Amino acid sequence: MTNKIKLENLTYYYRDKKAVDNISLSLHSGKFLTILGPSGCGKTTVLKLIGGYLSPTKGSIFIDDIDITSTIACSRKIGMVFQNYVLFPHLSARKNIAFPLEIRKLPKNECEKKVDAISELIGLTQKEIERKPSELSGGQQQRVALARALVFEPHLLLLDEPLANLDKELKTKLRSEIRRLQKDIKITTIMVTHDHEEALPNSDLIGVMDHGKLMEVNDPKIIYDNPHSVFVANFLGETNIIPANFLNISRNGMAHIRPEKIKIGTYATDCNWKKNGIITSITFMGTDFLIDLKTTEGFHFKILSREPPLSTIGSTITIGIETEAIWLIPDNLKDLK
Repeated sequence: MTNKIKLENLTYYYRDKKAVDNISLSLHSGKFLTILGPSGCGKTTVLKLIGGYLSPTKGSIFIDDIDITSTIACSRKIGMVFQNYVLFPHLSARKNIAFPLEIRKLPKNECEKKVDAISELIGLTQKEIERKPSELSGGQQQRVALARALVFEPHLLLLDEPLANLDKELKTKLRSEIRRLQKDIKITTIMVTHDHEEALPNSDLIGVMDHGKLMEVNDPKIIYDNPHSVFVANFLGETNIIPANFLNISRNGMAHIRPEKIKIGTYATDCNWKKNGIITSITFMGTDFLIDLKTTEGFHFKILSREPPLSTIGSTITIGIETEAIWLIPDNLKDLK
């Protein structure tokens, strides 16, 4: 596979602050990359640099091995969906979707065919696309924004927190639809979000940013189970970060264990490592129970269990961890196993 997009030493200063700090990455054609990170970490700035809405302080941007760093936004053939949709309020949904075609001076009949085709693919009815944005629901407006970004057949799709303004049920539905659509049309896609629940099921690759730096890029399962830093481990969901020597690991560093990999009670009997602790809280999470436990040495563990615990708060139970469930985050990254 060829590299559809490549960033080399991309850096951007906002006034005296380095918003994007020397980022390099390559993304193969047809892949879905999610850049995950807290608010203000620079992830949206990366999208704006790729889209041509900002010019990098230094570094280069390539699409299909062509340097587009100095190419103006409208000539990059990149579709972008903004967090707040940025739809023209005085135009119908149809006119919003057709806008990228009209500024490229496509004949009217071609515009209509392309708008009808992409609207059907996105799941918008003929009635819906004749309405103005204010007459549409949040989910329908998101579909209009997505259709507008795709109607001119871009080389690359950029999604800036595309589900941030939707309720949870609609988020889950649209998340699946975006992934299906991306696979169907095989468009290379970069999405940014602060929500790991949006990133993990959707992506071929996940990149985690912090303070302008791209900390790590990897396959979702690998980066979830085997992160290279405590920051990345914590940002991808609940975890346990425990000094390695407490788990009888001779190497220096911190042990990372996801809560669902810790066993309790009779299930802990045959584990390589076992320890007693007192239950400090039990929280029902809908499908699972999150149990907080404190050992006599003062270390806290979070355990995720499908079954309700037989013991109550204040009770002493045994927890167990298998060796293969432990990932060492060493003091020196060169020592990663």
